[in-house]
Amino acid sequence: MSSVARQIAVVVLLLATVIALFVAGQIGQQRLEQATARIEGGAGRQKALADLWQLLRQAESSQRGYILLGSPDYLTPFQEASQHLEGALEDLERAFATSNPATRADVAQLAHLSRAKFGELRQSVEVFATRGRPAALNLIRTDVGELTMTQIDDLVGKIQLFESSEALESARRFQANRWVNYITTSAALITSAALLLVLGRLTVRQLRAREEETAQFAARQAELERLVEARTEELSELSSHLQSLAEQEKTALSRELHDELGGLLVATRMDVSWLEERLKSPDPEIRGYFKRVHEALQSGVDIKRRVIENLRPTLLDNLGLVPALRWQVSEYCARGELRGIEHYPAQDLQLTPQAAIAVFRIVQEALTNVVKHAHARTVEVALLVEGPWLLVRIVDDGIGLPPERLKALRSHGLAAMRQRARALGGQWHLHCPPEGGTEIEVRLPLERVLPTEDSDLAEETRA
Repeated sequence: MSSVARQIAVVVLLLATVIALFVAGQIGQQRLEQATARIEGGAGRQKALADLWQLLRQAESSQRGYILLGSPDYLTPFQEASQHLEGALEDLERAFATSNPATRADVAQLAHLSRAKFGELRQSVEVFATRGRPAALNLIRTDVGELTMTQIDDLVGKIQLFESSEALESARRFQANRWVNYITTSAALITSAALLLVLGRLTVRQLRAREEETAQFAARQAELERLVEARTEELSELSSHLQSLAEQEKTALSRELHDELGGLLVATRMDVSWLEERLKSPDPEIRGYFKRVHEALQSGVDIKRRVIENLRPTLLDNLGLVPALRWQVSEYCARGELRGIEHYPAQDLQLTPQAAIAVFRIVQEALTNVVKHAHARTVEVALLVEGPWLLVRIVDDGIGLPPERLKALRSHGLAAMRQRARALGGQWHLHCPPEGGTEIEVRLPLERVLPTEDSDLAEETRA
């Protein structure tokens, strides 16, 4: 065979390989797109199902809160859920329109039960409005609503289980199709590479094409990394904002408890004392009843005070961070039968309100973990100034943290502590020595936690 004939044969084989590669790629791409569509459809069905279930839970919680507390504000989520019910059911039926008949039957039954559940919730709200709380509570305590919700939960679980199995099957198909596509493409490329060895010019062009693909991939990778960093920063800011809102809500709730519940308890004690004085009786049984009433009211006052202190420590607002930390360490040590060791600056630092509550919550969360999980005998809490940092250290001599908890930083509120530190531009470190115990260290920059007028005080403290 002549050289020209060999070249023609190579070109023909190369063209055939390219055509085969193109056809295989198209077929593989279609299969991948079909698998992706199935996965996306499953995700849409799961979302529609979750949205409906969330509406049911929202409506039930709102209805119970409204009936138990009588506040119209608690009825707003129920009304919103009622308005969105039909839309959610339509989305659910649309999402499962192409499912198998058995699943569609389950979805239809779920829609029926959901409407029945909302009807039962509306009936209890109307009974509360017309006949009062006792009648509404009697209606709630019947087994009808609970049975309906149980059936709904069973159906949701059944559908979710089926959809999960479908999603796994779609994922397996996607993986199998990808591997088939990959193997087919690889085989064609190997054949092309063998043929391109004869045609140097085509080889050069192919290498250049690969270099361009590599550059594009690197550019996409860099863009993806920038996007991930931006999203991470957004999530961090959102987490800090949610923590700030939570503290504001705790502050508002503690004030309301102090003003409203505290006033009621004090007034009740005064009334009981007045009755006891006016209805003096030598009967020991009557005096015993009055005594138990006084003790019960005093217990209520103590519980109210403890709840308020847990929500928003008054010592922190009135006396500063160090007295609040001393009280907190004393409380937790008494609760957990621990020996407490404390180190604080000689002069109390006046931190910004955001920094003070952050330090207080970090110590609170750490002490809670010590009492619940550490099995420790001693805990050491230190608040020190080192260079440009405010150092917060909590050390215990307990059993330490298992490796699985070290990997899952969401356990025991560790992620919350880390986020509070990051929100103030600080650093959070967790160390578990081999000999046991746990050490949590938080470093916060003084320039972020001290008001401007306290800068000189910080310098004096470091000196």
